[in-house]
Parts: sequence; C-alpha cells; structure tokens
Amino acid sequence: MKKHFGFTLAEVLITLGIIGVVSIMTLPSIKMRYEKKVAEAQLKHSYSTLQNAIRLSEYHNGKIKRWGFNMPGSDFFHKYLQNYLKYTNEYHKTDMQNMNIKRKLLNGREYTGSTFGGDYHGNSYTFLLLNGAMVTFNWNSPDDGGLWVGIDINGFDPPNMIGRDSFIFFLSPEYGLQPLGGDGTPKKYGWNYGEYNRDKVMNSQYSAACSKNATPRDGGRNSEAGYWCAALIMHDGWKIEKDYPWGRIYK
Repeated sequence: MKKHFGFTLAEVLITLGIIGVVSIMTLPSIKMRYEKKVAEAQLKHSYSTLQNAIRLSEYHNGKIKRWGFNMPGSDFFHKYLQNYLKYTNEYHKTDMQNMNIKRKLLNGREYTGSTFGGDYHGNSYTFLLLNGAMVTFNWNSPDDGGLWVGIDINGFDPPNMIGRDSFIFFLSPEYGLQPLGGDGTPKKYGWNYGEYNRDKVMNSQYSAACSKNATPRDGGRNSEAGYWCAALIMHDGWKIEKDYPWGRIYK
C-alpha cells in the first residue's frame, strides 16, 4: 500500500499558532531597535549638517567667537547660516504658536521651555532640513551667552518628546555647537553638567538628566528631564545603548 506523508490540519494550526505567538513577542523589540537606529542616524546627520554650515560660514564671516549672538534666532540664521545649508520651509514664532504642538519631557511632564516653538520672548526661529528634521534657533537671554538649538529628528510628527525625538543643544561663541550640558552651556538652574560623566548625565537626582525619574528643580514642577540626552547619545558614539531610557511614550 502506498504511504502518504504530510501534516495534519491540527499540526498546521499548532505551528501557525506558535509562529503567531513568537511574532507578537518579538515584533515590539524589532520595532524598537529600528526606531533607535533611525533616531541615531537622523540626529547625527542633522548635527553634522549644522556643523558643516557653521564651518562654511566661518570661512566667509570670520570665527564664530566674533559672531553676533545677541540677536533673535531669525536674524542669526539669515545672517550666518542661511546660505550654507539646504533647507525647505521656515517658521516664525507665530507660525509655531498657531500649530500649538504640545511636547512632553522624558518623564511625561509637560515641556514648558522656549526652544521648541513655545518661545515667550519672540526670539525663536525654526526651519526644516532636507532630511525632515526640524531645527530651532532660540535666543533666550543675554546672560546665556549663546543660542539654544533644538533638533526634532522627525519634524512635527509625534511623539514630540525631549530625549526621544526632540533634542537640545547649545551654540556658544567659545565652544561652538555642543549638546546641552556641555561646554558653554549656561550654569544657572543646573543645566551645565561640567566635565562629562555618564553616570551623572543619567542620574535622576539632576533635573536635566537623561532619566525618566529626573527630580524636578527646586522641589517644584520645573523639571527638564531629557535635556542631557543628546550628550549621552553623542558620547556613546552616536548610539542609543540598552540602558538608554527609551521606553514608554507619554500621551
């Protein structure tokens, strides 16, 4: 008698069920790794684009230490950088206010800073790079000694969270473009971490730490959780390591 070999319907269904369970368990991990790789590439490319524009501008406008830093973000951009990088749209403060994009800090609290379009002084200026990243230059105070620079790696798209898709840098006349917390960063409110120390940058006792548990400043609600995340990624070789506080997105 001729024998037939194959799978029964029950065996096929069991196999498909196992594949489905494994897929459900592994897909979130695969998705997270992909998102991290995209974030690494976008942040590094955007930072490099700005650095190259600064170097080209220095060739024609002199060293950055002699640039006029006490001017609104719009004036600074058009005078020193507009001609040295490729970008698409430009947005003034009123444009950003009309869009009313809400942002979160890494710990889920509402972002109330002035860099990403919520500028209370009227000195922020935003434009989009060709890679889709949104860059904001913000002159906040003459005491700061430089410009705050925000990079949102996916433009206006969510999650709009500091340390996840939105990162903060500081442009100083002495040290150039640095991740916030690094050289040139204003020392007030504990924004400057001094000499780089990875454990300190991730230590939740500091309000600007790259930590979901960053302690609010002055014991109140003034937290800047995630402000130092750009520094962490840069010093880790433009990598988002396993201990990076990626995790949950707050709505």
